[in-house]
This record gives sequence, C-alpha cells and structure tokens, in this order.
Amino acid sequence: MVTQSEYWNGTAGKKWASLANNQDTLLGKLGEETMDAAGVSNGQSVLDIGCGSGGSTFELSKRIGSDGTVWGVDISKPMLDIGITRLKSHDFRNIRFSEADVTTFDFKNYSFDIAFSRFGVMFFEDPVVSFSSVANSLKSKGRLAFCCWRSLSKNEWFELPLNVGLKYCDQPNQDDTMDAAGLSYSPGPMAFKDQDRIDKILSESGFSTISIKEHKSKLTVGLTPKIAASNLTNVGPLSRLMQNYNDNIKALIQTDLEKQLIQNVTPEGVKLRSNIWIVTAIKK
Repeated sequence: MVTQSEYWNGTAGKKWASLANNQDTLLGKLGEETMDAAGVSNGQSVLDIGCGSGGSTFELSKRIGSDGTVWGVDISKPMLDIGITRLKSHDFRNIRFSEADVTTFDFKNYSFDIAFSRFGVMFFEDPVVSFSSVANSLKSKGRLAFCCWRSLSKNEWFELPLNVGLKYCDQPNQDDTMDAAGLSYSPGPMAFKDQDRIDKILSESGFSTISIKEHKSKLTVGLTPKIAASNLTNVGPLSRLMQNYNDNIKALIQTDLEKQLIQNVTPEGVKLRSNIWIVTAIKK
C-alpha cells in the first residue's frame, strides 16, 4: 500500500508541482472564501496545512500583513520546492515553508491564531490523530478553517470527465487508498464528503462550535474545450483512471471530452459546477 508521503513525493507530487499555476487559478477563489469564513486578518499567525506550491500561503500573507506570520507546511517536497522558488522572487517576509507532517510534528514551541487548509486535510491517513495535533498547534480558542469536496455526484467538474473516461477504461478499484472517485473514506479528494463524519472527527479531535456550510460555484476549467479537456485529464479522478492506459486510449478520451464540454462554454471559458464544504471550528 502506497503511503501519502510516497504518493506526494513521487510522480503525483511532481505532476501537481508542474500544475501549480493552473491549480491556483482553478481553486484560488474557493480558498479565499474559506479565508473569509476564518476571519483571517492583519497581524494574525496562520498555519497553512497542505500548502502545496504556496498559492494559498501567499494569499494568507497578503491578508495578515507585515505584522502577521504564515507558515506553510506540506509533505510534498516537489510542490514545496515550487513554493520556495516563488518566495525567492517576491518580497514576502512573513512567510515560512517547511516539509512537515502536521500529524507527527511537535507544536509545543508554536501557537497559531488560525489553522487553515485549502483542500489538504482530506488526505490525512488518521484524521482524528492529525486534527488533534492541529488543535495542539492553536492558541486557546484558536480557529480551524478548511474547505473540502463534497461527493462526486455534486461536483460536475469531477463527475463529467470521469464518466467520459469510464467509456474507455475499467472501473477504478474501490480498495485503492488514493481513490479519487470518492468511493470510500480512505485518504483522497472526497474523504470528507459527509457532513456527519466531519463533525464527529472534529469533535473527537478537540474542536467545538463546528460549522459546516455548503458552497456552490462554477469553476473555469479552461478557456476552450480543448484546453479544458487537457486540464481535466491531468487532475482529478479522470487523471488517476487514465494513468495506466496507452496514448491511443488517452487521445480518444481527450477528443470525446472536448465534445462533451462544448455545451459548457461561456464568455469566460468552460465552466463546470463544483460543490464544497467550508468548515470552521474553535479549539475547545
């Protein structure tokens, strides 16, 4: 069984690092909505969990100003390397990046106002242990805020491409611990699709005043159907479904997906529906 560290430091991590700019464009607004819900403001100290290539970390830095600090942590060295390179080319002096796992990190010398994550916490291998560690990183009455995907059927931008891929590829293995299709509660994009599960995990991890709110939007997945289809074959469940298939099959999926996406063209580009939870909680 592949561990999260192996997964995010292997081929997958390198691929996600190469897509850093696209992912920030795609998901940035959802992260900002979550920052709004967290009440991120000037002078605060923030822990950015699963910061990836640093897109969310830089936005947090702007919001907290020179009097605040933000520490971006991730287990993926390929993505962190992108964040560190970005940092060197910008004048952000309140940012720190570290390759660290919040599950096992000793936070006794740290104390944050807010722990934040943009689509990172769903990959915790033991969520209660991980969130308990996050709680230990917070000041008294410190705030947790994260966004996570709801189910596959509520996210057109996942479901539509996957359905196209399933015409040409076998159904994903439901025992896959990286199950991108959300068929289980193993670590993966939709591990926190159920509201009751989130509430239970956070309650057991030392949090109270838990708020779990639905947020619907449309994501611009590309400027044209061709670009959008290319993007969607590189991220999400379709990407994982296709990974062991040859170029001929991948070309058929690309062409079919382009045709499917024509109906979703708008003046701003190709848009598909997304549905997430925005979760906030207070350390007990």
